[in-house]
Amino acid sequence: MFKMSARAPVGFACMATLAVLAAAPAAQAQEKMTKEQAVQLVFNRFDTNKDGNITSAEFMKVGEQDFQAFDANKDGNLTKEEFLDPKPRHLGKVSDADLAQAKKVWTQQFDHLDTDKNGLLSDAEHQKAGKLSFARMDTNKDNEITLSELSAAAN
Repeated sequence: MFKMSARAPVGFACMATLAVLAAAPAAQAQEKMTKEQAVQLVFNRFDTNKDGNITSAEFMKVGEQDFQAFDANKDGNLTKEEFLDPKPRHLGKVSDADLAQAKKVWTQQFDHLDTDKNGLLSDAEHQKAGKLSFARMDTNKDNEITLSELSAAAN
C-alpha cells in the first residue's frame, strides 16, 4: 500500500480511498490494484464531464455529494463516527488490516479537517478544505486538475 497523508484532504472518498483501493483485490483479477489504477478510478469519478480534466466545480460537486452521503443523520455535520464509516466509500471487500490502516488515515484526516476542534465536521469546514485541496493539487494554476497532478498528489 502506498503512503497517504492527512495533510492534503481531497474530497472525502478520494485519497484515503486510494490507499484502500490499492491494497484491495481488483474485482476480476483478484490481485492488488496499482496506485496508478486507483488514481485513475478516482480521477474518473471526479472528471464528471469526461474531458480529461477536473474543474473546481466538478471537484467541489463530488465532494459535496460525498459529504451528504457521509451525513447519515442529515444534520449538516459529520461526526467522527460518520466519517469513519466505510459504507459510503463503496470499497467492496477489503481486508481487516487494510481497513484498519485506512481508518487511521481517515481519523487523521477528520482531526485535520475539524478546524474548530468541536468533534464535528461542518459543511463550511469541508468546503474550505476542498478549495484548499483543489488549489494544492492544481500545481500549474490553470483551474483544472489533470491526471498527472492527481497522481503527484497521491505520492
